[in-house]
Amino acid sequence: MVLGTAKFTYFSTSGGDTAGPDWTTSAGSLGVYTSTVAIPDITLEASDPESNGENFSVTSGSLPAGLSLSDNGNGTATISGTPDYVSSETVSNFTVTVEDNSSNGTDRAFSITVRPNYWGDSSDGAYSDMND
Repeated sequence: MVLGTAKFTYFSTSGGDTAGPDWTTSAGSLGVYTSTVAIPDITLEASDPESNGENFSVTSGSLPAGLSLSDNGNGTATISGTPDYVSSETVSNFTVTVEDNSSNGTDRAFSITVRPNYWGDSSDGAYSDMND
């Protein structure tokens, strides 16, 4: 037995996941390092307002040769490695995009400077008053 009919209209109060993750790490220089010497790990951090994951990648420019970016899967990424030999100070400018699982991304520009290693022995063409 049908007692009556009702008409319902559903209104969503959620606009969906439209915002990209928020960066915690400030833009700009991530430091000055010496070529052929391992750098301390550099941690990048961001969080997604909708808790929808954070995925990091270099999207323009490049890291200094010998360094790499690893997404840690927990809202952080690590830049690590040993910069390759440079004969003069070299600045690498690059952009990292952090994207949530809904493909909403937020860019941040960074730089890393690599300087020559002058403390080798004369066999590598570097000057050293300690070994020469």
